[in-house]
Amino acid sequence: MDGAVEPTGERRGAPNRFGERRIWLSALGALAVLICVIPPVLTLAQRYVVAETVQFVVCGIIGPALIVLGAPWRLLGLARSQGAPVPAGAHGGGFADWLADGRRHHPTFRRAGLFLLLFMAVALAWRLPVTMDALVRVPALAAVQVVSLLVAGTGLWLELVGSPPLSPRLPRPQRAAVSALAMWFIWATAYAVGMNTNNVYGAYGDLPGRALSLMADQELASGVMWVVAGCAFIPIVLVTMLGWLSNAETSDEEFQRSVRDEHQRAVVRGWARRSGAQS
Repeated sequence: MDGAVEPTGERRGAPNRFGERRIWLSALGALAVLICVIPPVLTLAQRYVVAETVQFVVCGIIGPALIVLGAPWRLLGLARSQGAPVPAGAHGGGFADWLADGRRHHPTFRRAGLFLLLFMAVALAWRLPVTMDALVRVPALAAVQVVSLLVAGTGLWLELVGSPPLSPRLPRPQRAAVSALAMWFIWATAYAVGMNTNNVYGAYGDLPGRALSLMADQELASGVMWVVAGCAFIPIVLVTMLGWLSNAETSDEEFQRSVRDEHQRAVVRGWARRSGAQS
């Protein structure tokens, strides 16, 4: 394949002791989501913006990140067991294996960017005053919010970290860029609410018996979004960039693959010109 490197920069077949135990991360992520959709968190989320924001970041960022890192696909029957034979002339496996094969054949930023845009669109939709007020007046909408955030968050995190048999389709520099963009978007959304001198979410202020003023509630909610987004995405930026810079043999190839057009051939060691550019 013209000397192209694997998107993850990981060696296939290398032993991974952590991989055998990481399923507990998925269990922890699922438990965190479950706690946020049942009382008392569910009840508090209908009264306080900060509690609803905790529900938002858990279902949209923390839960999907832990589930993807835990790679539960084989346990769920969505992927072939490790070491299981593949039938001759067939791909074999389950939905996750089929998806992993398709991602290997379409390692373009355009496709990965769609998941970033989906995450941004869903996150913004559930932070708008009209939808936040609707969550107070129509509690059943919380189920729609949770499902949509889980789907969008899982799609984004599958572009950022390995989740066997699924691998990120992007080289490390682009993964760092996607992580940074997602983090900045959450921060910008938090800033718009926290620094606003008006009551952004009026329906919460109309509820009787609140222990917090709406302004203080909004500021705490913004702080939650800042902290969670930073703790989730900054490590991805640092790890991917440090891993890329420390691998002298492949960093040059990955950088060129990250900026080349999908119709161009990969340029590898020596920064050789593409054959199509030669006269």
